[in-house]
Amino acid sequence: MKVVLLDSQIIAGYGYQIEQGVIEAAGHEFVKETCKNEDEVIEKCADADIILNITLRLGEKSISQLKNCKGMIRYGVGVDEFDMDAATRYGIKVCNVSKYCIEEVAFHAISLMFACARQLRHFDNCVRKGVWNGDLGKKMFRPSTQTVGLVGFGNIAKQTAKCLQAFGYQVVACDPFVPDAVFAGCNVKKVEMDELFKTSDMISLHNPLTKETEHMIRKENIDKMKDGVILVNTSRGPLIKDEDLVEALKSGKVGAAGLDVMYSEPMKDPNNPYCRLDNVVLTPHIAYRTAEAAADLFKQVAETAVEILKGETPYNVLNAKELASK
Repeated sequence: MKVVLLDSQIIAGYGYQIEQGVIEAAGHEFVKETCKNEDEVIEKCADADIILNITLRLGEKSISQLKNCKGMIRYGVGVDEFDMDAATRYGIKVCNVSKYCIEEVAFHAISLMFACARQLRHFDNCVRKGVWNGDLGKKMFRPSTQTVGLVGFGNIAKQTAKCLQAFGYQVVACDPFVPDAVFAGCNVKKVEMDELFKTSDMISLHNPLTKETEHMIRKENIDKMKDGVILVNTSRGPLIKDEDLVEALKSGKVGAAGLDVMYSEPMKDPNNPYCRLDNVVLTPHIAYRTAEAAADLFKQVAETAVEILKGETPYNVLNAKELASK
């Protein structure tokens, strides 16, 4: 059977040897394509039994033409690159890789929190300008007096909570899809979203991008937050309505923000409003990056493909329930 990687050009300098080794060892063909749009997917990949995808967005147009396709696997946790409803209609399993980069993203989210809480960008700028005066910053607070709210409580958020608790932070979280026992086992208080907004000194987003979560951080919810709250996003840029957050950062309602993701990526505009604010720390979607995480990702993508071709349903089939009910 044929496993096709749609957009192999995305990861520069890597030859996909890990994926090729796992897939060919199982007796299947591995093909690398360089598709840039859905038309090219239809032209080059219509006979694929498995689709591997890094960043290309696939909708009804291309998915409907994948006549042999049994599974589509995304290189990463989020799957907003796929039209899930269309894939389900055509009986295609949609998978992510949810058990990788857990430590990495948790570490990066906490790094952004600390950079904001300790005003590292502000003080670094001061020192570089020859200003040695700690009194020019905002008031800072001891971790044990602060509450961090985690929006979403999956694997990464649980790791984030564990690390924050080691520093003395109180942690609350909101996730309607996670059982109460999981929160209790992590010593994290489960709260509703409004309570999280009202009580948290720092808020970190750990949600997938869906119709329900898009622009979840907007003016009406920012207004519910504490004055001077710190906001961190290592998930997906569209969770935030940018113009509302920019206005809140200018007014001081939001004290600082740490953003690893943007609404539109790559963001290369030095005139972007975020770039003009001293209370924003920006990184270019690198929270997941370590050598170890990359190796885990490549291996798990290939292993998921092989499992599907064996006729199995891997743990990471996101539309398994919907497919079963067809």
